[in-house]
Amino acid sequence: MPLIFGVSGLRGVVDKGLTPEIAQDYALLFAQFMKVKRIVIGRDTRGSGPVLKKAVIRGLKTAGCEIIDLGIVPTPTVLFMVRKIRAQAGLVITASHNPEKWNGLKFIDNKGNFLDEKQFNQFSKFIQKNIGIRHYKSIPGVVQKYSGVGFHIEGIVSNLGSVRKGIKVGIDAVGGAGAQALPNLLRTMGCQVYRLNCRYSRQFPRGPEPIPRNIKDLCQLVKLKKLDIGFAVDPDCDRLAVVDEDGHPIGEELSLVLATDYILSRRKGVVVTNLSTTARMEYITKKYGCPLYRTKVGEANVVAKMRRVNAIIGGEGNGGIIYPKINFTRDALTGAAIILKLISERDKKISTIVAEYPRYYMIKKKVKLDRQGFERKEKLLLRRFMGRVSRVDGIRISARDYWLHIRPSNTEPVIRIIGEAKMKSVIEDVILKIEMILNK
Repeated sequence: MPLIFGVSGLRGVVDKGLTPEIAQDYALLFAQFMKVKRIVIGRDTRGSGPVLKKAVIRGLKTAGCEIIDLGIVPTPTVLFMVRKIRAQAGLVITASHNPEKWNGLKFIDNKGNFLDEKQFNQFSKFIQKNIGIRHYKSIPGVVQKYSGVGFHIEGIVSNLGSVRKGIKVGIDAVGGAGAQALPNLLRTMGCQVYRLNCRYSRQFPRGPEPIPRNIKDLCQLVKLKKLDIGFAVDPDCDRLAVVDEDGHPIGEELSLVLATDYILSRRKGVVVTNLSTTARMEYITKKYGCPLYRTKVGEANVVAKMRRVNAIIGGEGNGGIIYPKINFTRDALTGAAIILKLISERDKKISTIVAEYPRYYMIKKKVKLDRQGFERKEKLLLRRFMGRVSRVDGIRISARDYWLHIRPSNTEPVIRIIGEAKMKSVIEDVILKIEMILNK
């Protein structure tokens, strides 16, 4: 199976596409490309992590780097610590929401951001030119163990503060990198915490994505224990999903909507999201009279736009909340803290707040098809579905009764289909027709 290398980083199936030798080479080349003296690294809990980390450290040592090893930490903690200690770069060993057989590398610049498209293109050219060439330093790099989660939690709490005492929260951390960090944060904020899958695990006890079918145990826990809210994250703790007090999963899309609602209620400003995120973002931004910009899918694209327009919050509809005062990255820890502030200050149930938003039905599907196959189908799709068309990222069609976004994935060899409408039957019919066209 081939490697996937793009603006979202490097991913592959371990020992089939991604090997320790490849990880070592990419780490070495990244350090050389960024002219690194000091670099921060961390990983998630998946079983291939230790072997790949050793390979990454070999590559970084070869480049003569001082390596700050945070161990198992949420991905956003690594980005936070790059800025905190003024390192020249960061590197995370994770495949995020992909299954255990996958792993990968995420590349971070000296500002604590993932590489944007321009940086990625330059790095890609550098790799093509230098792969296989070893530039050894006369003095090998050194490794320092460092704890970063405490600083991350301190940054969140000092900015957002605590919540009213007694809020009861359920957490499903999928045995991943947030298994200790998220409970510790919420306890620090004053919550009563009920844990599920909060021990580090080499194999994930549920599907890694925090989508409704994977978090049924959390839904039962919230309902059984009569909790106020539930939070579920993915293995590297950058995506956040919410369960209401009745044990209903309200969907990843609403995580960003809820967080944006709170932040704009405190301060008006520009908001940025991607082309695949719910239309409820238009509702929230219009409610506060604030501008909304949409970008290509991919965290780096959202962050680049946020920086250009000085956005006060942004993110993606996959549960990715980006709050620049803490981190210019999707950060489930920060997202959970913001949503807790929302229910605490409004003194309302989470289901009551959600009921105030307009109802939309969203369907997300994926079809096994490569980018070339998708390109052969594009003209047929555009003839079949009429509306306002954007070609910025695949095809986005805005029709009177629905919107669609059809695009090749940045992280898997699939075509992603996302659509939303106010009537469930409308979007179900449209998505079915798209699947038939792509599968034909």
